[in-house]
Amino acid sequence: MVSWRTSFSFAALAIAVLLAAAAVMFQDNITLFSLNPRTPFQTDTPPPPPAYGARGAWALWPDDLAAGEADVFYVHSTTFASSKRWNAPLTDNIADAALRQAAAPNEAGPFMRIGAVYGPRYRQATLFSSFTHKFDGLAARELAYKDVESAFLHFLAVRPANRPFILAGYGQGGLHVLGLLQYHVAANEGLRRHLAAAYIIRQGVPVSIFDQALRTIPPCASQTAVRCVISYIDLESGFEKEAERFRQRALIWNAAGALTSLPNAKILCVNPISWTISDQSADPNEHLGAASATGLRMRETPPPIAAATGAQCRDGILAVDSPQQKFLQRRHWFGDHWRPQDFNLFYHDLAADAARRVENLNMRLASEAVDLSASPDDNGPK
Repeated sequence: MVSWRTSFSFAALAIAVLLAAAAVMFQDNITLFSLNPRTPFQTDTPPPPPAYGARGAWALWPDDLAAGEADVFYVHSTTFASSKRWNAPLTDNIADAALRQAAAPNEAGPFMRIGAVYGPRYRQATLFSSFTHKFDGLAARELAYKDVESAFLHFLAVRPANRPFILAGYGQGGLHVLGLLQYHVAANEGLRRHLAAAYIIRQGVPVSIFDQALRTIPPCASQTAVRCVISYIDLESGFEKEAERFRQRALIWNAAGALTSLPNAKILCVNPISWTISDQSADPNEHLGAASATGLRMRETPPPIAAATGAQCRDGILAVDSPQQKFLQRRHWFGDHWRPQDFNLFYHDLAADAARRVENLNMRLASEAVDLSASPDDNGPK
């Protein structure tokens, strides 16, 4: 005969198993609930704004402003997750450690060999804001953009004139780079001429914007294109729910400086192996190399892990093969996939592409200078 104590133990075990299964099944909802700021944005006093004339306002600042062939303005992904406030203070130690140890080495690392890299700290919107299009989440990102915009204006004021430049933003940073393109680059012929490329990674860019606010800055349709936009959102199989979230939650900036939601908009996908907008699959043998730069010094280049993945654009999302190396696989557990990753699947592909586009732009600028100097009666290139 089974005693009541044994029955109780079995019942307790069954309940524990059910609770654990429920926790796994609803882990994203549990995580988001725990990260939802309890104070409305209107009553949340924002942290003091950064002063970009001070070195401490920059996570990355070049030792030599004239280094290399180009300048890079990099805007980092979200490293701040808090249920207490909507925007991060620059003094948040946990967010800054994630930026210095994981985000910047893996995100800005591919561009370090190009030249002078500038990466501002900013009052980034908390992680939860990325999951809501309600007032609080949008307002938090709009406040963050104002900081990035101020940093970009400082960048333009101090960088050597007439050099190529690159814009690079990941996640939330990609959204802010999109704003810079809309408000500052698209309408400024001088800036457009010197834009090698803009990289907007893991942030949806609606293709309709290229018929409107970005008419003068098209998507990069080939490896040789310059003055154009590259964007992709790389996800392995098993992240279909995440892919659908990106498709449903695309944003653009409107004429009033506010964010506008474009649900279910077609979004841009440039394959970072083939560097085309085609939906043809890119073979892993063409993949130059993933890398993990976490913990490395900023100018220290991690070894490439070549042929680690193939990739194909599918309905606006870059579907990637799951790498055999476990440390290159995106983690699932309790929001890990929303935080800065410890690797960059296309680290060396990005590095090679950025160098190629700067070289192509320099050749284009030289050719245009010849055209401008030629008289109408010359037989030179027109």
